Amino acid sequence: MRLQDRKHPFLSVSSALAVCAALVLALSGCEEEKVAAPPPSPPEVVLTEVAKETVPIVLDASGTIKPIKRIEVVPRVTGFIFERYFTEGSFVEEGQPLYLIDPRPFEDQLAQLEAELEGQQAELAFWQSEDVRYRKLEKQGAASKERTEGVRAKLQTSMAEIEATKVKIRNAKLDISYTRINAPFYGLIQQTRLNQGDLATKEQDILTTLVMMDPIYVIFHLSRSQVFDVQKLKRRGGAFDLKDMVIEVVLSDGKLFENKGRVDFIGTEIDPSTDSVTIRGILENPTKNEVQDFDLIPGQYAPVRFTVGETPDALVIPQTAVVETQAGAHVYIVAQDSGQQGRAPPGGARPNPWREGNRDRGVGRRRARRLARCAEGEVGKRGQTDVIR
Repeated sequence: MRLQDRKHPFLSVSSALAVCAALVLALSGCEEEKVAAPPPSPPEVVLTEVAKETVPIVLDASGTIKPIKRIEVVPRVTGFIFERYFTEGSFVEEGQPLYLIDPRPFEDQLAQLEAELEGQQAELAFWQSEDVRYRKLEKQGAASKERTEGVRAKLQTSMAEIEATKVKIRNAKLDISYTRINAPFYGLIQQTRLNQGDLATKEQDILTTLVMMDPIYVIFHLSRSQVFDVQKLKRRGGAFDLKDMVIEVVLSDGKLFENKGRVDFIGTEIDPSTDSVTIRGILENPTKNEVQDFDLIPGQYAPVRFTVGETPDALVIPQTAVVETQAGAHVYIVAQDSGQQGRAPPGGARPNPWREGNRDRGVGRRRARRLARCAEGEVGKRGQTDVIR
């Protein structure tokens, strides 16, 4: 019994070695099966043909929205604010009352001047009669010439005083009209800075601000190199007339603003501090709903697409066909059956192998055995890209 117990462990070790050897063979068999796995199926690609289109020439710029009219409402007379008629942040019509400065002191001044005028007119009538009387007396020798001239001087002084008083009356009436401050145009009124009972100082205090929202300006700049490109385009006859150039504003969500604009002003000098030229466009900016909000708000940043001309009969490929990498822009091409070589720049002119309606390779979904990437300026040779039909 003891001899058999000693032999039993030896048999157990042998069995374990046999099991390990079997596992190793099984694993190696698995590795052989992985290596021998079939290759993946060719990737599916979409072929498209080169098209001939009229391509617009668009310059991108950064712009700012500016109001056509923006005024600060300043009092033209000094007085206390008697009434404020508008609601802050609302729209006001042209001619709508905004403020009333207490008119009573100015009305009293006008009444005083009118009373002075009546007294001066009565005095004028007296000196007119005296002038007539002393002229007769002078002819009769009953009055000296000096006395007659003195009466005439009094008459002229009285007439001058009346004219001066009339001017004061006109100014007093004008001051009374200035106590009523009206909106000069339709626009959006801002927050008031002075309220009822506050003292408004003539031509110093700013009562509020009025902004015209529709139409509206977009102001942007073109660099010197962009301006030079437009000049060259003009000489080739590819640039639009100024009235036909189109300005489009990109909204915050990436969409284009619904209304296109036109050029309103182009600067004639290059700003040396920015090396650019200022361009101003004008766009219709209607309200969107009953709340009267706007897509374009003065002061906001606005990317601009400025269409200055077009290239007729340009050969184009879809933007989705262009692959952007660190090495640059690339396009996957289908090899020519004839072995003809052709360059494939993703931007700019296409040589002959890129021709309109190139249907000899087919359009639609195909499976490619291999794809070769052709960078800008490289030559695509036969067999680089093979498409299975």
